[in-house]
Formats: sequence, structure tokens, C-alpha cells
Amino acid sequence: MYSITKCVRDVAPLQLLKSRRHPEVSYVNRKLLSFAIKFAVSAILLWLLARGIDIDAVGRQMAGADPLWLIIAVFLAAAVIPMAAIRWQMVTQAIREPVSTRDAMSITTIGWFFNQTLPSTIGGDAVRVYLAYRTGITKTGAIHGILLDRLMGLFVVLALATIFLAPLLAGLDVDFQKWFLIAFIVAGYGGYAVLFLVSAGFATRLDNIRLGKLLRDLSRAARATLLSLSPGGIILVISVVLQIVQIASVYAIAVAVGVEVGFTAIMIALPAVLLVSSLPISLAGWGVREQSMVLALGAMGMGSTDALAISVLLGLSWIVIGLPGALVWLGHRRRGEHLGQAVEASATSAD
Repeated sequence: MYSITKCVRDVAPLQLLKSRRHPEVSYVNRKLLSFAIKFAVSAILLWLLARGIDIDAVGRQMAGADPLWLIIAVFLAAAVIPMAAIRWQMVTQAIREPVSTRDAMSITTIGWFFNQTLPSTIGGDAVRVYLAYRTGITKTGAIHGILLDRLMGLFVVLALATIFLAPLLAGLDVDFQKWFLIAFIVAGYGGYAVLFLVSAGFATRLDNIRLGKLLRDLSRAARATLLSLSPGGIILVISVVLQIVQIASVYAIAVAVGVEVGFTAIMIALPAVLLVSSLPISLAGWGVREQSMVLALGAMGMGSTDALAISVLLGLSWIVIGLPGALVWLGHRRRGEHLGQAVEASATSAD
């Protein structure tokens, strides 16, 4: 069986450290440091949260959850993966670097596995870029496809958080929390504005800088893809439906643990939770998601114990639906694809 030990061995950081001539050496060191920092952030945030909540009560609530509703929640969560695969495939078709339906599904499943079920020094998106490249498209096309897919998904979360901002702010008691959320949303729109404007004529000097040229290329691809009626409009609709399904999954978890809460309350709270959790500062979102969930659902009148139980079960459901990605990855390994190659490809593109 393909164990975690073998997975770590495939990354082969010790072998890479044997030679300073390999460009991936510094990359692996950076990723190991990033992994350690994210792990520490998750641990600290969870510890701080646990100090003010009865963890035994949370455990009892989770243990007494209705199995049927948990199965429904996991089923809904799992439905996100094929929708995300279809969205990514449409993005690749729009930038004329298409991947097949089979590749889109398998690579998305593997990416979820590495992002949620087995968070490691090699991120799920890095693995997706490498595997997409192995299908025959260009490295630039692989990178642009993954980034544009992420950007569209995040934009919908940002838009939903904006739509439901007023009722969420009304439930928050601390001014810092309110201004932090407002600033986060404003910064998000600022980032998208830069992305779409940087390819304009006034920024041509950026072409003389490697990073600037890459950003301008991504900007042109984003404007051509995401701002178009087709496929941009279709991709937008898929992204909205995907978020509604995620909200339904969280609602099912709430019902499973016996929390009386309306679907609307979950719809108001969850986009802000997902938006803040998108910050790449913790391990698979753990800690940040729980803190955000307690605050956001608390603003809707839910107790901290209930909110934490829902958040933990949500995280566990994401781990469960990522397990099939391990089997799919085994199939790719049999074709000679290893994490060490993903390290090298990521290091090359990063340096």
C-alpha cells in the first residue's frame, strides 16, 4: 500500500539536498519552512479557540451526529469535485490548452487529495499543474488554467461575501472584526482590479521584467476568459452552483449535529468563512476556518460549541472526499509519474 512514508520519500528532500547544483533544493527548503509555519499557525489558532470552548461537549456533539445527514453532507461535498473539474476543463478550453474530461476529473481529484487529505510540502495546485503539463499542454497553459480556475472560484466567494456583508456585520460585536472583513473584501476587489488592468497599454514597461510579463500574460488570459459571456458566463454559473452546494453541505452537517439554524443563516456566514480561509497561512485551512466559522455563525446567533462542531465535521468531510484521490494518484504512479518530478517542475517555474 502507498503509505505516507513512501509519499514523503517521493518528495525526496534529503536526496535533493545532496547537491547544490539542483535548482529544486532551495525550493524544497522554502516549502518545508512554509509547511512548518502553516502547521504552527493551525495549531496555535486551534489551541486559542479550544481555551474558550468546552471541547468535550464538541466531541459529544460530533459523536452523536445523525449518520444519515452526515452521509448527505459528504455526498454534497463530494459533488463539488466534478463541478470543479468541469469548470477547470472549460477554462483550459477557453485558453486553447484543453484537457480531456477524464484528465480534468482525475487531476482535480488528486489535487483535492493533496490539498485537504494529505497536506504536505507539495501543494495540490502544484501537482495539478505538473499533471496537466504531462497531458501534453504547455507549462504556461497548465499554470494559467489552474490560476484562472482558482480566480473564478474565489471571485464568486468574494461576491457572495459582499452580498451578505450587511447582515453579517450587524451580528458582529467587535469593531475590529467588522473592519477586518471590510478591508479583506476591498483588498480582494483591488487584487482583481490590478489583475484585469495590468495588461493595459500603460503597463507595457512590465514586459521588461520576467514576473511582470508573466502577470500581463495572465491578465490577458483572464480578460479573454473570465470577462467573456461565453465561456466566462457559464464558468460563473458553475461557480455559483458549486458554492450553493457547499452551503447545502454545511447545512446538512448542522442538521446532523442537531443545531437549529436556517439555510439562510448558513448562506450569509459561509462565504465570509471561505474567503478568510483562502488565506494561505494555515495547513489546509485548519484553525483559520474554525476561528472564522465560530465568529461568522456566532454573528447569526449560533453558540461557539455548535459552530466548532460544524466546522470540524466540515473539515473531516473534505478529508474523506479526498481519499479517492489517493487511488487515482496510484494510477498516475504506475505510469511513472512521481512527486519528485512535481517538485522539479514547481521549482523550475518558481525560480
